[in-house]
Amino acid sequence: MAEEKTLDQRLIEEAQRRAAKRIWYWALGGGLATVGPVLLIIIVVFAGVALLAGIGQWASSLFGPHPPSIATPMSRPTEWLSTVSQAGAKYGVPNVVALAVVQQASDGEVYGDRYYCSNGQSTGERCSIAYPGHKATGGVHAQAAVPPAKTLGLGLGLFGIGSKSGLIPQGQSPHSVSWNVNTGTKQLGKYLQSTDWQSGLTAFHRNVQAPAKWQGSGQYATQIKGLVQQYSSGPTLGAWALAPWSHKTGQFQDPGHAPEWVFAVGSAPTGLHGSHTWRPPTTTRIQKSRTSKPKTILVRHLIHYTNVSGPMQVWGTEKNGTNVPFTRSGVTGSKVPVWGGGQVWGAKVPLTGKSALKTITARWTNGAIMTMPWPESGGQNGVVVWHLLSNPGALKKWQSDIQAAAQQAGAGMPSQRQFADAIGSVMLHESGGLPNLYANGIVGGAYGLMQLEPATAQGLPGYYVGARHNPAENLVLGAELLSKLYGQTHSWHMTFAEYYVGSLPAGYTPGMSWSQVAPLYNYVPAGGNAETVAAYADQMVAQMKVVASEAPKL
Repeated sequence: MAEEKTLDQRLIEEAQRRAAKRIWYWALGGGLATVGPVLLIIIVVFAGVALLAGIGQWASSLFGPHPPSIATPMSRPTEWLSTVSQAGAKYGVPNVVALAVVQQASDGEVYGDRYYCSNGQSTGERCSIAYPGHKATGGVHAQAAVPPAKTLGLGLGLFGIGSKSGLIPQGQSPHSVSWNVNTGTKQLGKYLQSTDWQSGLTAFHRNVQAPAKWQGSGQYATQIKGLVQQYSSGPTLGAWALAPWSHKTGQFQDPGHAPEWVFAVGSAPTGLHGSHTWRPPTTTRIQKSRTSKPKTILVRHLIHYTNVSGPMQVWGTEKNGTNVPFTRSGVTGSKVPVWGGGQVWGAKVPLTGKSALKTITARWTNGAIMTMPWPESGGQNGVVVWHLLSNPGALKKWQSDIQAAAQQAGAGMPSQRQFADAIGSVMLHESGGLPNLYANGIVGGAYGLMQLEPATAQGLPGYYVGARHNPAENLVLGAELLSKLYGQTHSWHMTFAEYYVGSLPAGYTPGMSWSQVAPLYNYVPAGGNAETVAAYADQMVAQMKVVASEAPKL
C-alpha cells in the first residue's frame, strides 16, 4: 500500500506542477496581450520620431544655407594643367583648348562620366533617371506618352572618351589620368589639323566622344570656343575646403577652431596671344559712320587664345594678419592629400574663430597677383572663385578711346577717372580688348569691346547702324549704358550686375544695400554664362581697383 500511496502522491504532484505551468502560461499570455499593444505603440512612436528627425535633417539640407561650391568648372580642370601641358606640347594642342575640352566633358572630375541620351541630351546621370518620361494624359492638357530616354553611350574620364569609340584597349581603365589625357589630347591634335577649328572640334566630338546615333553635336564647337576665350581672358583662382558644412548655421563645422584642409587651383594666360582660323572667311556689309555708304568687306573668323600656366606661389591670410603658405602637391615632401596626377595647392587653416582664413592670394610668373576673399558662409555673398584681369597692353591700346568715351557719356558721373576705370574693367572682362569679338562665336549676338547686344545698343543715344562695329563707338555705347545704370542705382555693384544680366532682381526695392541685394543675384543667367550675377558684380568692382592701379603707368 505504501508504494501505491507514494505513486498516487507522485501523480498528484505532477498534476499540480502541470496546472501551475498552465496558470503561468495563461498569465504570461494575458500579460502580453495587454502590454504588447502598448509596447508596439512605444516602438512605433520612437521609430516615427527618428524618421521625422531624419526627414528634418534632410529637409534642412534642401532649404538651409548651402556651402560655397568647390572651385567652379572654370578652375577645377586646371588641377590637371601640368599633365595637359605635357601632352599638349607633344601633340600640338594649346593648353586652353585642352582645358576647355576637359571642362565641357567632365568638369575636371576624374569620374565625371557623361551619359549620351536618345533625346539628344547629355547628362551626368543615367538617361532613364535624368529623363524618366511620363504617361499619356487626356483632358484640356492632353499629351502623348513619352518613354524614358535611353543611354546610347558614355563619355568616360577627363576627356570624355566614348565607351563605343573603339579607342579604349581591353583591360585599360579609361579613368587613368595619364592614359585619358594623352589619348584625348592626341586625338584632339589630329582633328585640329583641319583647315578650321570649328570643323575639327565637331569631328573630334563626333568620332571620339559621342556615340554614333547621338544627334546633339550641333553646339559643341561653339561651347569650346567660348570656354577657350574665358581661359584666355585672365587669371582665375578657385578654392574649396575639405570640411563638413552645417546647413543650420550656414558655416563650416570647425569644432574648437581646429585647422582644416583648404585647397586652391588657378591658371593665368602667359606669353603672346595666338590665333587660328575658326571658320572660312565670309563677306558682310558695314557702315563706318552715319553719313558713309555701306561697303562689302571680307571678314576673317579667327579664334584668339593664349596658353595658360599655374600659379608659382599661393598663400592664405588669417583674420589676425598671419600669412599661411600653401604647398603644391607633387612637390617632394608635400603632404597635400590629393590623388595622383593632379596638382593643387593646400594648407591646413582654421575656418572659424579669431584666426579664421580671410583671403587666399596667388602670384604667377608673369607678375599677375590675385587675392580673393574666403567666405565664412555660403548664404550671402561668399565667392570662392575669382577671375580678375591684368592686361596693360589692351588698356594701353584703347586708353585714349576709353577716356574719350568717359568724357562723352560721363555727364553727371561723380568721378570721370572712376568712370573711365569702370569702362576699362568692362572692356577687359567682356572682350579682353579684342574689337571684333562675337560672344561664343555667334554672329548677331553680343559684339565688340563692350559686348553689346543689338537690341541693347539700339536703345542708346549714340547708336547708329554700324556703331557696334566701330571700336571707338562701341566703347561710347558701353559707356552710355554704364552711365544710365549708375544714374538709376548710384551703386557700382548694382550697375555691373544690371550690365551683366540686363534687369533688376525680383524683390529689389530702391535704397537696398548691396549686402541686401546680393542674395537676390545669387544665380547664373542663361546663355552660356559661368558665374553668378553677384560674383560678376563683386569681381568687376575689384577689377576697377586693378585698372586704377595700372592706368597711371600707361
